[in-house]
Amino acid sequence: MTAADQTENEKWTRRLWGGDRIRSLIPYAIFVVLLIIAIIALGEEIEHHISLIEVWISDLGLFGVLAYIVLFVLLTSVFLPDTIMGIIAGALFGLRFGIIAVFAGALAGSAFQYWLSRRLLKGRIERMVASRPNLKSIQLALRQQEFRLQLLLRLTPISPVMTSYLLGVSGVRFSGFLIACVGLLPTFFLEVYFGYAGRHIARMAGRNELAIVMHDILVIGGLFLAAIVIFLVSRMARHAIESVTSTGSNVQ
Repeated sequence: MTAADQTENEKWTRRLWGGDRIRSLIPYAIFVVLLIIAIIALGEEIEHHISLIEVWISDLGLFGVLAYIVLFVLLTSVFLPDTIMGIIAGALFGLRFGIIAVFAGALAGSAFQYWLSRRLLKGRIERMVASRPNLKSIQLALRQQEFRLQLLLRLTPISPVMTSYLLGVSGVRFSGFLIACVGLLPTFFLEVYFGYAGRHIARMAGRNELAIVMHDILVIGGLFLAAIVIFLVSRMARHAIESVTSTGSNVQ
């Protein structure tokens, strides 16, 4: 690899990591602002509306979860941020079932995107990869450390949909592709937790009992702790990928 190619690769890498990290924070910021406005403006009335939504979701039963999964697959496949879907799941289904719904949607969506990249969008994705040195470096490195690199990619802030399209067109084995999706769980946990925490805080708006206040503090504290842990894991995964791709590029 020439010095010019390496400089171009580093430039694209900064755009890739930095852009996705910033974009991933936008839905959180919007949600926080809207939640604060809603609590100030509506106060205790929010609890009534949340209860009605919970009853509606409960009446839908399994159909409601299945409908959510289908929407997750379709909307994320056209690059709607999965962050939004994760927050919605946390608000609608709670923490436990929200994570199950999101991960089921992510697995189905990833499989669908793998198929699209191999059948319908292969030429378009290959041209995109060829025009971006950072993606090309990842694709070349996959030949040496296929599963490990897939898992690391899932732990980073790179769009899961773009990752699925890249991995599909790179010809990775489908079994390893699906197993590596477990790396999405930490980020999905944070997104669902965010929606769950927002619902809880909105529901408890206007109540000043000490037990409720302390519970709110624990919920918010858990959210920040989870965010810090996931940030550190993502950072380590990013450095590992950069090391692997730079080594692969030098070999090429």
